Amino acid sequence: MQSLNSSTERTNAPPRRKSCEACKIAKRRCDLAWPACFRCARRNLICVYPGRQPQSLGMAAPSLPTTLPEDLFPPTYAEAHCTADFDLLLPNVETGVLEFPSPETDVLDLLAQCPPIQPPATPLAYQEPSTAVIRTRSSMPISTIVTTRLQFGIDVLKQAPRMMVLENQTPWCHRQLYKDGMPRSMQDALACCALYMARNEINTPVILSSFKTRIDDLLASPPPSTPIEALAYTQSLILYQIMRLFDGDIHARVSAEPLIPFLETAALNLLNYVHFPAAEPDTDSSAPMDAVMQSWSEWVYQESARRTALFTFYLIQIYRLITGENNLSCDGRLGLIHSWYLSAYLWSAQTAFDFAVAWNEHQHFLICNADFVGALQSARPADVDLFGRILLSTLLGIDQAKAWFYSRGAIL
Repeated sequence: MQSLNSSTERTNAPPRRKSCEACKIAKRRCDLAWPACFRCARRNLICVYPGRQPQSLGMAAPSLPTTLPEDLFPPTYAEAHCTADFDLLLPNVETGVLEFPSPETDVLDLLAQCPPIQPPATPLAYQEPSTAVIRTRSSMPISTIVTTRLQFGIDVLKQAPRMMVLENQTPWCHRQLYKDGMPRSMQDALACCALYMARNEINTPVILSSFKTRIDDLLASPPPSTPIEALAYTQSLILYQIMRLFDGDIHARVSAEPLIPFLETAALNLLNYVHFPAAEPDTDSSAPMDAVMQSWSEWVYQESARRTALFTFYLIQIYRLITGENNLSCDGRLGLIHSWYLSAYLWSAQTAFDFAVAWNEHQHFLICNADFVGALQSARPADVDLFGRILLSTLLGIDQAKAWFYSRGAIL
């Protein structure tokens, strides 16, 4: 496959972590950021990766936020700068602050105030790091923004609780993620999703009261201490937010706001366990089946974690725009240096063997920092799973996404 966005395409097994020399010696987790990891940047150390030249002494290390308390993140977390100026993504936005609608306002009106996201003129992965202030008043009508950018994603999000109950998956949670056991946080969220599906005018107050009890218990529980617990904790908060934000009940919608800081903290903690692979050159040989099969369980976790983290930061930033938060700036969270695999074949594989076959026989694309250029040139509609369709319809616009699928004999 010839694609700038593809990583270890059909050719190599999924990449493994390769910590920098300083983190190896200190026996600390390395976040693999380039040109210098978070730990080296904070300590003004020369960051040397295996097979790569060290950062020049004359080269300034990536600047790190100075307004955040030092104990907010463990040493393993890397706060990365945005890879693109938000002015590139929000060209039709005027300076100002959105007024927060009354509780009677429909949730679609809330979401609709988010400015449309335009594809950048330059691929995000190759832009110079920058921090830009987000301006928050859109000149486009609410109905236009919803219809052209957000409606497809909104429709999918509304179905996420139902998908979790009936299919044991969401666009950011692999079906086999909890095959060896589901943490208590997700068990409770799954039970609430089932209750949510059965709600009606009579039982809604009781169901929402049950939500509050489960959420209070979750927030009062000890912080997650293992990778799977951290992921389940974040995913459960996402489900609670979706059910509250998209429910017609006024009180449920209003009660969703206090959860935002907890959701953000959960996602930041999750980043300690997430590996974002970098794009690698294509080679001509297929990866050994055994090696790929052995990597499947780790890939299921990592891909679910990558998608969960990305979706969480996206949802939080959109919510902040909606509520008219003043002086928003890109702090490296929405602009996280991230990557994830665009491949319906990999994502839908339910066994290690099926995963290995999909890895070697089908194209897959590593989407780095929202750069879909290579994927749009080489991918087929069958390669794009639901998560990819959500992001594509938001980035390109629903009509443009439909046109891309239609030109290849498919529908969005």
